[in-house]
Amino acid sequence: MGVLVPADKILDAAIAEKADVIGLSGLITPSLEEMVNVASEMERRKMKTPLLVGGATTSEMHAAVKLAPAYSNTVIHVRDASKAAGVMSSLIRSDDNAFAAEMKAKYDALRETHNSKNSQTLISLTEARNNKFKADWENYRPPVPVKQGVQVLHNIDIKEVSEFIDWTLFFSAWKLSGKLPNIFDDPVKGEEAKRLFNDAQECLRMIIDKKLIELRAVFGLYPAVAAGDSVKVFSDSDKKRQISEFTFLRNQEQKSAGTPNISLADFIAPESAGIEDYIGAFAVTATLAEKLGDDDYSAIMLRIISDRFAEAAAEWLHFKVRTEFWGYAENENLTIGEMLKGKYRGIRPAPGYSACPDHTEKRVLFDLLDAEKNIGAALTENFAITPPAAVCGYFFSHTDSAYFNIGKIDGEQLADYAKRKNFALEEAKRWLAGL
Repeated sequence: MGVLVPADKILDAAIAEKADVIGLSGLITPSLEEMVNVASEMERRKMKTPLLVGGATTSEMHAAVKLAPAYSNTVIHVRDASKAAGVMSSLIRSDDNAFAAEMKAKYDALRETHNSKNSQTLISLTEARNNKFKADWENYRPPVPVKQGVQVLHNIDIKEVSEFIDWTLFFSAWKLSGKLPNIFDDPVKGEEAKRLFNDAQECLRMIIDKKLIELRAVFGLYPAVAAGDSVKVFSDSDKKRQISEFTFLRNQEQKSAGTPNISLADFIAPESAGIEDYIGAFAVTATLAEKLGDDDYSAIMLRIISDRFAEAAAEWLHFKVRTEFWGYAENENLTIGEMLKGKYRGIRPAPGYSACPDHTEKRVLFDLLDAEKNIGAALTENFAITPPAAVCGYFFSHTDSAYFNIGKIDGEQLADYAKRKNFALEEAKRWLAGL
Protein backbone atom coordinates (compact mmCIF):
# COMPACT_ATOMS: atom_id res chain seq x y z
CA MET A 1 0.00 0.00 0.00
CA GLY A 2 3.01 2.29 -0.09
CA VAL A 3 4.44 4.48 2.64
CA LEU A 4 2.70 6.80 5.12
CA VAL A 5 -0.55 4.77 5.10
CA PRO A 6 -2.48 5.15 8.39
CA ALA A 7 -3.14 2.07 10.50
CA ASP A 8 -6.91 2.20 9.92
CA LYS A 9 -6.50 2.05 6.13
CA ILE A 10 -4.08 -0.86 6.37
CA LEU A 11 -6.38 -2.87 8.61
CA ASP A 12 -9.54 -1.96 6.69
CA ALA A 13 -7.89 -3.17 3.47
CA ALA A 14 -6.68 -6.37 5.15
CA ILE A 15 -10.21 -7.14 6.34
CA ALA A 16 -11.79 -6.27 3.00
CA GLU A 17 -9.32 -8.45 1.08
CA LYS A 18 -9.52 -11.27 3.67
CA ALA A 19 -5.72 -11.16 3.95
CA ASP A 20 -4.01 -14.24 5.37
CA VAL A 21 -1.31 -12.07 6.96
CA ILE A 22 -0.50 -8.38 7.44
CA GLY A 23 3.05 -7.30 6.66
CA LEU A 24 4.72 -4.07 7.80
CA SER A 25 8.12 -2.73 6.77
CA GLY A 26 10.13 -0.16 8.72
CA LEU A 27 13.06 1.81 7.32
CA ILE A 28 13.65 4.35 10.12
CA THR A 29 13.08 4.17 13.87
CA PRO A 30 9.78 6.16 13.98
CA SER A 31 8.37 3.30 11.88
CA LEU A 32 8.94 1.02 14.87
CA GLU A 33 6.55 3.01 17.03
CA GLU A 34 3.98 3.07 14.22
CA MET A 35 4.20 -0.73 14.11
CA VAL A 36 3.27 -0.78 17.81
CA ASN A 37 0.33 1.47 16.97
CA VAL A 38 -0.83 -0.95 14.25
CA ALA A 39 -0.43 -3.94 16.59
CA SER A 40 -2.40 -2.15 19.31
CA GLU A 41 -5.17 -1.29 16.85
CA MET A 42 -5.31 -4.94 15.72
CA GLU A 43 -5.71 -5.93 19.35
CA ARG A 44 -8.46 -3.33 19.90
CA ARG A 45 -10.32 -4.69 16.87
CA LYS A 46 -9.90 -8.23 18.24
CA MET A 47 -8.26 -9.35 14.99
CA LYS A 48 -6.71 -12.80 14.59
CA THR A 49 -4.58 -12.14 11.48
CA PRO A 50 -0.85 -12.86 11.93
CA LEU A 51 1.37 -9.77 11.88
CA LEU A 52 4.71 -10.00 10.03
CA VAL A 53 7.28 -7.22 10.34
CA GLY A 54 10.60 -6.54 8.67
CA GLY A 55 12.80 -3.80 7.29
CA ALA A 56 16.09 -2.10 8.00
CA THR A 57 15.37 -0.87 11.53
CA THR A 58 13.36 -3.85 12.77
CA SER A 59 14.70 -6.73 14.80
CA GLU A 60 13.53 -9.90 16.44
CA MET A 61 14.10 -8.24 19.81
CA HIS A 62 11.84 -5.31 18.90
CA ALA A 63 9.13 -7.73 17.82
CA ALA A 64 9.47 -9.60 21.10
CA VAL A 65 9.72 -6.62 23.44
CA LYS A 66 7.40 -4.07 21.81
CA LEU A 67 5.02 -5.77 19.36
CA ALA A 68 4.20 -9.12 20.94
CA PRO A 69 2.92 -7.55 24.18
CA ALA A 70 0.70 -5.18 22.16
CA TYR A 71 -0.98 -7.93 20.10
CA SER A 72 -2.12 -11.18 21.69
CA ASN A 73 -2.12 -13.08 18.42
CA THR A 74 0.81 -14.07 16.19
CA VAL A 75 3.68 -11.60 15.69
CA ILE A 76 6.76 -12.64 13.71
CA HIS A 77 9.86 -10.74 12.67
CA VAL A 78 11.07 -11.72 9.19
CA ARG A 79 14.79 -11.05 8.93
CA ASP A 80 14.91 -10.95 5.14
CA ALA A 81 12.31 -10.68 2.39
CA SER A 82 13.52 -13.99 0.98
CA LYS A 83 12.34 -15.70 4.17
CA ALA A 84 8.79 -14.32 4.01
CA ALA A 85 7.40 -17.09 1.78
CA GLY A 86 8.63 -19.79 4.15
CA VAL A 87 7.19 -18.05 7.18
CA MET A 88 3.81 -17.54 5.51
CA SER A 89 3.78 -21.15 4.35
CA SER A 90 4.31 -22.28 7.93
CA LEU A 91 1.54 -20.01 9.16
CA ILE A 92 -1.14 -21.14 6.73
CA ARG A 93 -0.48 -24.88 7.01
CA SER A 94 -2.96 -26.90 9.04
CA ASP A 95 -0.45 -27.16 11.89
CA ASP A 96 0.16 -23.41 11.99
CA ASN A 97 -0.89 -23.27 15.65
CA ALA A 98 2.25 -25.21 16.55
CA PHE A 99 4.45 -22.82 14.58
CA ALA A 100 2.78 -19.76 16.10
CA ALA A 101 3.11 -21.25 19.59
CA GLU A 102 6.79 -21.92 18.97
CA MET A 103 7.39 -18.32 17.93
CA LYS A 104 5.45 -17.01 20.92
CA ALA A 105 7.55 -19.09 23.31
CA LYS A 106 10.73 -17.85 21.62
CA TYR A 107 9.66 -14.20 21.93
CA ASP A 108 8.63 -14.66 25.56
CA ALA A 109 12.14 -15.94 26.30
CA LEU A 110 13.75 -13.08 24.34
CA ARG A 111 11.66 -10.53 26.22
CA GLU A 112 12.60 -11.99 29.58
CA THR A 113 16.30 -11.92 28.64
CA HIS A 114 16.03 -8.36 27.36
CA ASN A 115 14.29 -7.12 30.49
CA SER A 116 16.87 -8.70 32.78
CA LYS A 117 19.77 -7.23 30.78
CA ASN A 118 18.23 -3.77 30.62
CA SER A 119 17.49 -3.33 34.29
CA GLN A 120 20.47 -0.99 34.48
CA THR A 121 20.68 1.59 37.22
CA LEU A 122 19.94 5.13 36.16
CA ILE A 123 21.02 8.19 38.08
CA SER A 124 18.93 11.35 38.33
CA LEU A 125 19.13 13.96 35.59
CA THR A 126 20.72 16.38 38.05
CA GLU A 127 23.40 13.84 38.95
CA ALA A 128 24.04 13.11 35.26
CA ARG A 129 24.41 16.82 34.49
CA ASN A 130 26.76 17.26 37.44
CA ASN A 131 28.82 14.41 35.99
CA LYS A 132 28.93 15.90 32.48
CA PHE A 133 32.01 15.87 30.28
CA LYS A 134 33.99 18.90 31.41
CA ALA A 135 36.22 20.32 28.71
CA ASP A 136 39.16 22.52 29.66
CA TRP A 137 37.70 25.67 28.15
CA GLU A 138 40.33 27.88 29.80
CA ASN A 139 43.11 26.32 27.75
CA TYR A 140 41.20 25.26 24.63
CA ARG A 141 40.59 27.53 21.65
CA PRO A 142 37.99 26.25 19.19
CA PRO A 143 38.99 26.49 15.52
CA VAL A 144 37.36 29.26 13.49
CA PRO A 145 35.80 28.21 10.16
CA VAL A 146 37.40 29.56 7.00
CA LYS A 147 33.90 30.60 5.92
CA GLN A 148 30.80 30.75 8.08
CA GLY A 149 27.20 30.23 7.03
CA VAL A 150 25.56 27.99 4.43
CA GLN A 151 27.35 26.58 1.41
CA VAL A 152 25.77 24.49 -1.37
CA LEU A 153 27.56 21.97 -3.56
CA HIS A 154 25.93 20.56 -6.71
CA ASN A 155 27.28 18.06 -9.24
CA ILE A 156 29.88 16.69 -6.85
CA ASP A 157 32.44 14.48 -8.60
CA ILE A 158 31.02 10.97 -8.20
CA LYS A 159 34.32 9.36 -9.14
CA GLU A 160 36.09 11.19 -6.32
CA VAL A 161 33.35 10.31 -3.85
CA SER A 162 33.34 6.65 -4.94
CA GLU A 163 36.73 6.27 -3.27
CA PHE A 164 34.96 6.81 0.09
CA ILE A 165 32.48 3.94 -0.31
CA ASP A 166 32.50 1.50 2.60
CA TRP A 167 32.15 -1.86 0.87
CA THR A 168 31.71 -3.72 4.16
CA LEU A 169 28.33 -2.00 4.53
CA PHE A 170 27.56 -2.88 0.91
CA PHE A 171 27.83 -6.55 1.84
CA SER A 172 25.70 -5.97 4.94
CA ALA A 173 22.91 -4.69 2.70
CA TRP A 174 22.93 -8.10 1.01
CA LYS A 175 22.87 -9.83 4.42
CA LEU A 176 26.49 -10.94 4.10
CA SER A 177 28.64 -10.21 7.12
CA GLY A 178 32.37 -9.78 6.63
CA LYS A 179 35.05 -7.31 5.64
CA LEU A 180 37.12 -6.93 2.51
CA PRO A 181 39.14 -8.82 1.49
CA ASN A 182 38.61 -11.57 4.09
CA ILE A 183 35.00 -12.17 3.11
CA PHE A 184 36.19 -13.55 -0.24
CA ASP A 185 37.94 -16.40 1.58
CA ASP A 186 34.88 -17.42 3.56
CA PRO A 187 34.02 -21.04 2.61
CA VAL A 188 30.28 -20.35 2.75
CA LYS A 189 29.91 -16.73 1.64
CA GLY A 190 33.08 -16.19 -0.38
CA GLU A 191 31.85 -17.03 -3.88
CA GLU A 192 28.62 -15.10 -3.48
CA ALA A 193 30.53 -12.12 -2.09
CA LYS A 194 32.91 -12.15 -5.07
CA ARG A 195 30.02 -12.28 -7.53
CA LEU A 196 28.21 -9.40 -5.83
CA PHE A 197 31.37 -7.33 -5.58
CA ASN A 198 32.25 -7.85 -9.25
CA ASP A 199 28.71 -6.93 -10.29
CA ALA A 200 28.89 -3.86 -8.06
CA GLN A 201 32.14 -2.73 -9.64
CA GLU A 202 30.60 -3.04 -13.11
CA CYS A 203 27.57 -1.10 -11.89
CA LEU A 204 29.87 1.52 -10.36
CA ARG A 205 31.72 1.99 -13.65
CA MET A 206 28.41 2.54 -15.48
CA ILE A 207 27.25 5.00 -12.80
CA ILE A 208 30.43 7.03 -13.18
CA ASP A 209 30.61 6.84 -16.97
CA LYS A 210 26.92 7.64 -17.55
CA LYS A 211 26.53 9.93 -14.52
CA LEU A 212 23.56 7.88 -13.29
CA ILE A 213 23.75 9.43 -9.83
CA GLU A 214 23.85 13.11 -8.94
CA LEU A 215 25.40 14.07 -5.61
CA ARG A 216 24.38 17.25 -3.82
CA ALA A 217 25.32 18.68 -0.45
CA VAL A 218 24.44 21.62 1.73
CA PHE A 219 26.27 22.45 4.93
CA GLY A 220 26.63 25.32 7.33
CA LEU A 221 29.19 26.34 9.94
CA TYR A 222 27.81 28.59 12.66
CA PRO A 223 28.78 30.33 15.91
CA ALA A 224 27.24 28.40 18.79
CA VAL A 225 27.04 28.20 22.58
CA ALA A 226 25.94 25.35 24.81
CA ALA A 227 22.95 26.10 27.03
CA GLY A 228 22.54 23.13 29.32
CA ASP A 229 21.88 20.12 27.10
CA SER A 230 20.92 22.30 24.12
CA VAL A 231 23.07 24.26 21.67
CA LYS A 232 22.07 27.74 20.51
CA VAL A 233 23.05 28.59 16.94
CA PHE A 234 23.68 32.16 15.77
CA SER A 235 23.88 33.93 12.43
CA ASP A 236 27.29 35.47 13.10
CA SER A 237 29.97 35.88 15.74
CA ASP A 238 28.38 38.82 17.55
CA LYS A 239 25.63 36.37 18.65
CA LYS A 240 22.91 39.00 18.47
CA ARG A 241 20.59 36.88 16.32
CA GLN A 242 19.85 33.29 17.27
CA ILE A 243 18.75 31.33 14.20
CA SER A 244 18.26 27.85 15.59
CA GLU A 245 18.62 25.57 18.57
CA PHE A 246 19.65 21.92 18.68
CA THR A 247 18.10 19.91 21.52
CA PHE A 248 20.14 17.00 22.82
CA LEU A 249 19.75 14.27 25.46
CA ARG A 250 22.16 13.14 28.16
CA ASN A 251 23.25 9.64 29.13
CA GLN A 252 21.88 8.72 32.57
CA GLU A 253 23.49 5.34 33.13
CA GLN A 254 25.34 4.79 36.39
CA LYS A 255 29.02 5.22 35.47
CA SER A 256 32.23 4.12 37.12
CA ALA A 257 34.29 6.81 38.85
CA GLY A 258 35.84 9.24 36.35
CA THR A 259 33.52 8.33 33.46
CA PRO A 260 31.19 11.20 32.47
CA ASN A 261 27.51 11.14 31.52
CA ILE A 262 27.79 12.76 28.10
CA SER A 263 25.54 14.98 26.02
CA LEU A 264 26.56 16.27 22.60
CA ALA A 265 26.14 19.76 24.05
CA ASP A 266 29.22 19.09 26.22
CA PHE A 267 31.43 19.44 23.14
CA ILE A 268 30.37 23.07 22.56
CA ALA A 269 31.65 25.87 24.79
CA PRO A 270 29.04 27.40 27.14
CA GLU A 271 28.49 31.13 27.06
CA SER A 272 30.15 31.40 30.48
CA ALA A 273 33.45 30.24 28.95
CA GLY A 274 33.68 33.53 27.08
CA ILE A 275 35.19 32.00 23.92
CA GLU A 276 34.02 31.64 20.32
CA ASP A 277 32.87 28.16 19.36
CA TYR A 278 31.15 26.72 16.31
CA ILE A 279 28.96 23.84 15.20
CA GLY A 280 28.27 22.42 11.74
CA ALA A 281 25.18 20.98 10.09
CA PHE A 282 24.89 19.13 6.79
CA ALA A 283 22.68 17.15 4.42
CA VAL A 284 23.71 15.15 1.35
CA THR A 285 21.70 13.33 -1.30
CA ALA A 286 22.43 10.77 -4.01
CA THR A 287 19.71 11.12 -6.64
CA LEU A 288 19.21 8.59 -9.43
CA ALA A 289 19.22 10.19 -12.86
CA GLU A 290 17.92 7.07 -14.61
CA LYS A 291 17.48 3.33 -14.15
CA LEU A 292 20.29 0.87 -14.80
CA GLY A 293 18.03 -1.83 -16.18
CA ASP A 294 14.53 -3.28 -16.05
CA ASP A 295 15.31 -6.40 -14.01
CA ASP A 296 14.89 -6.52 -10.22
CA TYR A 297 18.52 -7.43 -9.55
CA SER A 298 19.85 -4.36 -11.36
CA ALA A 299 17.31 -2.14 -9.61
CA ILE A 300 18.28 -3.49 -6.19
CA MET A 301 21.99 -3.21 -6.96
CA LEU A 302 21.59 0.41 -8.05
CA ARG A 303 19.54 1.27 -4.97
CA ILE A 304 22.10 -0.26 -2.63
CA ILE A 305 24.99 1.50 -4.34
CA SER A 306 23.00 4.76 -4.21
CA ASP A 307 22.76 4.33 -0.45
CA ARG A 308 26.50 3.71 -0.27
CA PHE A 309 27.08 6.86 -2.34
CA ALA A 310 25.05 8.95 0.10
CA GLU A 311 27.11 7.66 3.02
CA ALA A 312 30.31 8.12 1.02
CA ALA A 313 29.29 11.69 0.18
CA ALA A 314 28.83 12.40 3.90
CA GLU A 315 32.30 10.98 4.59
CA TRP A 316 33.79 12.97 1.71
CA LEU A 317 32.08 16.17 2.85
CA HIS A 318 33.34 15.72 6.41
CA PHE A 319 36.85 15.33 5.03
CA LYS A 320 36.47 18.54 3.00
CA VAL A 321 35.08 20.40 6.01
CA ARG A 322 37.93 19.29 8.27
CA THR A 323 40.66 20.09 5.77
CA GLU A 324 39.26 23.04 3.79
CA PHE A 325 35.95 24.65 4.78
CA TRP A 326 36.51 24.61 8.52
CA GLY A 327 40.18 23.90 8.11
CA TYR A 328 41.02 22.68 11.59
CA ALA A 329 42.75 19.59 10.22
CA GLU A 330 44.36 20.98 7.07
CA ASN A 331 47.43 18.79 7.61
CA GLU A 332 45.39 15.61 8.12
CA ASN A 333 47.17 12.66 6.52
CA LEU A 334 44.82 9.71 6.79
CA THR A 335 44.03 6.94 4.36
CA ILE A 336 40.41 6.51 3.37
CA GLY A 337 40.42 3.27 5.34
CA GLU A 338 41.46 5.20 8.45
CA MET A 339 38.74 7.78 7.80
CA LEU A 340 36.11 5.05 7.54
CA LYS A 341 37.27 3.88 10.98
CA GLY A 342 36.80 7.40 12.37
CA LYS A 343 40.46 8.11 13.06
CA TYR A 344 40.03 11.81 12.33
CA ARG A 345 39.44 14.65 14.77
CA GLY A 346 35.79 15.51 15.37
CA ILE A 347 32.51 13.64 14.82
CA ARG A 348 29.45 13.82 12.55
CA PRO A 349 26.54 12.26 14.50
CA ALA A 350 23.19 11.93 12.76
CA PRO A 351 19.71 12.45 14.26
CA GLY A 352 18.07 9.09 14.88
CA TYR A 353 21.25 7.34 15.98
CA SER A 354 22.78 6.52 19.34
CA ALA A 355 24.12 9.91 20.49
CA CYS A 356 21.06 11.89 19.29
CA PRO A 357 18.19 9.41 18.81
CA ASP A 358 15.38 11.88 18.11
CA HIS A 359 14.51 11.94 14.39
CA THR A 360 12.50 15.16 14.78
CA GLU A 361 15.77 17.08 15.05
CA LYS A 362 16.11 16.53 11.29
CA ARG A 363 13.43 19.19 10.88
CA VAL A 364 15.60 21.68 12.76
CA LEU A 365 18.59 20.81 10.57
CA PHE A 366 16.60 21.02 7.33
CA ASP A 367 15.07 24.37 8.23
CA LEU A 368 18.45 25.81 9.19
CA LEU A 369 20.04 24.63 5.94
CA ASP A 370 16.96 25.28 3.75
CA ALA A 371 17.68 21.81 2.45
CA GLU A 372 14.60 21.49 0.29
CA LYS A 373 15.42 24.63 -1.67
CA ASN A 374 19.17 24.08 -1.78
CA ILE A 375 19.44 20.38 -2.67
CA GLY A 376 15.87 19.16 -3.18
CA ALA A 377 15.80 17.08 0.00
CA ALA A 378 12.59 16.80 2.01
CA LEU A 379 11.23 15.02 5.09
CA THR A 380 8.20 12.77 5.39
CA GLU A 381 5.81 13.15 8.33
CA ASN A 382 7.84 10.49 10.13
CA PHE A 383 11.11 12.27 9.31
CA ALA A 384 12.46 9.90 6.70
CA ILE A 385 14.51 11.78 4.12
CA THR A 386 13.55 11.89 0.47
CA PRO A 387 15.24 10.97 -1.77
CA PRO A 388 15.91 7.77 0.24
CA ALA A 389 19.67 7.82 -0.45
CA ALA A 390 20.43 10.74 1.84
CA VAL A 391 22.22 11.56 5.09
CA CYS A 392 22.09 14.53 7.45
CA GLY A 393 23.83 15.37 10.70
CA TYR A 394 26.07 17.64 12.73
CA PHE A 395 29.77 18.47 12.69
CA PHE A 396 31.65 18.81 15.98
CA SER A 397 35.32 19.82 15.97
CA HIS A 398 36.34 19.45 19.62
CA THR A 399 39.43 17.28 20.03
CA ASP A 400 37.68 15.15 22.68
CA SER A 401 34.36 14.77 20.86
CA ALA A 402 33.43 11.12 20.51
CA TYR A 403 30.47 8.92 19.64
CA PHE A 404 28.46 7.44 22.51
CA ASN A 405 25.09 5.91 23.29
CA ILE A 406 22.35 7.81 25.14
CA GLY A 407 20.81 4.55 26.34
CA LYS A 408 17.82 4.58 28.66
CA ILE A 409 16.44 7.80 30.12
CA ASP A 410 14.00 8.34 32.98
CA GLY A 411 10.72 10.20 33.16
CA GLU A 412 12.40 13.32 34.50
CA GLN A 413 14.60 13.70 31.44
CA LEU A 414 11.71 12.83 29.14
CA ALA A 415 9.66 15.65 30.65
CA ASP A 416 12.63 18.03 30.50
CA TYR A 417 13.23 17.16 26.84
CA ALA A 418 9.54 17.61 25.99
CA LYS A 419 9.60 21.07 27.58
CA ARG A 420 12.73 22.11 25.67
CA LYS A 421 11.27 20.84 22.39
CA ASN A 422 7.87 22.39 23.13
CA PHE A 423 6.30 18.92 22.78
CA ALA A 424 3.43 17.42 24.70
CA LEU A 425 4.72 14.62 26.90
CA GLU A 426 2.97 11.97 24.81
CA GLU A 427 4.56 13.33 21.65
CA ALA A 428 8.01 13.15 23.24
CA LYS A 429 7.26 9.57 24.33
CA ARG A 430 6.36 8.68 20.77
CA TRP A 431 9.59 9.97 19.25
CA LEU A 432 11.79 8.59 22.04
CA ALA A 433 9.91 5.31 22.36
CA GLY A 434 13.08 3.22 22.08
CA LEU A 435 14.70 4.83 25.15
